Amino acid sequence: MSPAPPRRWPVHPAPGALESLSSWLDRLARVYQVPVTDLLGPNLGVLVGIRDVLDEDPPPAVFAALAERTGVPAGQVRAMTLPGWVPWLFDAYPLPERDATDAFYTYVRQYSVLLAPQEAPRFEVTSRRRWRGPWIPQHPLRRSCPQCAAGPAPARALIWQLPLTVSCLEHRCRLTPDTETFAAEVAGLPYEPVPIGDPVATLDGYTRQALTEATVALPGRTVHAGVWFRLLRCLLDELSLAGSTVTRSSQQLLEQIWDATGEPVRAGLPVWQPYENLEWPTQEKLLTAAATALVLAADRRIQPRGTLAGLLSEPRSMPVYDGDSPWPPAPTPAERAGRELVQAMNAWYARARVDADAARAMLRWLTALNTTPAHAIAHRDVLIGEGIPARFLRDDLLGCPGERTRDEAEILLVAEGFDRSDVAHELTSFVAETTALWDVTDEGVLIDEDELAQIRARLEL
Repeated sequence: MSPAPPRRWPVHPAPGALESLSSWLDRLARVYQVPVTDLLGPNLGVLVGIRDVLDEDPPPAVFAALAERTGVPAGQVRAMTLPGWVPWLFDAYPLPERDATDAFYTYVRQYSVLLAPQEAPRFEVTSRRRWRGPWIPQHPLRRSCPQCAAGPAPARALIWQLPLTVSCLEHRCRLTPDTETFAAEVAGLPYEPVPIGDPVATLDGYTRQALTEATVALPGRTVHAGVWFRLLRCLLDELSLAGSTVTRSSQQLLEQIWDATGEPVRAGLPVWQPYENLEWPTQEKLLTAAATALVLAADRRIQPRGTLAGLLSEPRSMPVYDGDSPWPPAPTPAERAGRELVQAMNAWYARARVDADAARAMLRWLTALNTTPAHAIAHRDVLIGEGIPARFLRDDLLGCPGERTRDEAEILLVAEGFDRSDVAHELTSFVAETTALWDVTDEGVLIDEDELAQIRARLEL
């Protein structure tokens, strides 16, 4: 007999977008008016002793058990925890301490944004304290949105625990650290939401796109979420560098950004530390400077030199050839005359390749003004290069216009389409009649235009 399926909870509010697992479990526990520990222990059958473990590294049994009780897929439940954001936000989670230095230079320094490639100095990441990995703060970060907290069922986003954004991505107001909220409550003062400026809203908007759509539409082009997170982390690192560790032009670039931000250079940081190991007020200033840098780059008021700099501004327009018109313009009289001359010369060349008389006429024309042997030889070589047979350009026949040898007449008649055997028969008969009448050798017989016309007439019968 198969075991009965686990009973699903009758009421189970759906998790919110980007909500953390601990926040969702708080809301579930309030529905049933029990502590979260009772919801996970006796009811769910999973014991988790430390509250923070729920968001950082809960046991896999939690995902399966919650999927059974609520109907929410286990993969979606896992995405409400930090391990669920591997490999987009993290390369690995948790990060082994022995891999901290290599992980830093792979995630943070593999690319560059403001600085030239390989310009950033190399530091010992773990010389002062442990580095837990990108975006994992050294000090717990507890923040909330005043407008979200005022709702009937307040939820907390997982990224509020990370120094990744300044504002609530839904309400565009500054996330308030719990210490500030508590101080306002103790003083009996209402804590009003603090709006954010457009640069920070743009920066956090890119992060929201990365988290919800897996891509980010930057001015240069759309990139994968993983590229955006690494670009932003690299930008924050470059903004924290001392001017003495980079070139003079890069130092001026960083100072320009901090001047536009209205904060001290490096947010007043005296000694370099990884971004995650800084206090939140310093991290917030660095995020604000990063937002300012993106605006300046998009407006081309600064010229970043990094490998990813092209993503920060729209590509410059490039001239594109309009193409040829389907209706070419009518040629001018000079162009028309030039084309007709070229066509006539091409036709003359074609005729000269099969008609010896035409070939010799062309050579006579080319040498009419200069009859020196050297000039004649040069033009003869040109005509031969154009495909005219050398035997058509005999010197002894240049003075015989309109006359052809037997072989030359045969080549011409065959080129005109007459049958080769018929042509040979008629030419043999003509040569025999001529030699008998004029007492000349076969080689001395020349055929003029009238005689060639008579031969054509017999061939056409």
